Amino acid sequence: MKALEGANLALRFLLELSALAATAYWGSQAASGPVRWVLAVVAPAAVVVVWALFVSPKAKIDVARPVALAIEFAVWAAAAAALAASGQLTLAIVLAVVAPISGILNYVWSD
Repeated sequence: MKALEGANLALRFLLELSALAATAYWGSQAASGPVRWVLAVVAPAAVVVVWALFVSPKAKIDVARPVALAIEFAVWAAAAAALAASGQLTLAIVLAVVAPISGILNYVWSD
């Protein structure tokens, strides 16, 4: 079981990086000119801030575990929506399916 938990943690890390990439890609596609660069930086930065404040193992704001899971799901939903809005529907669907499953497994296996 520990091997599965470790594999899920590795997957979660890749999913977190995917959320950053998805929101950065959306930002680069959602506008033109200098605004696209601002969005490409600000969107993933917002993901980092939310994750660090509420979801990460060393979260700065302590919330109940179900609340942290709900916030995590909101991050995944935002990243999947960003991919869908950028025309990457297949990637959006994969992220929208895999990330919550990984989150639920992490929720069940932790603490």
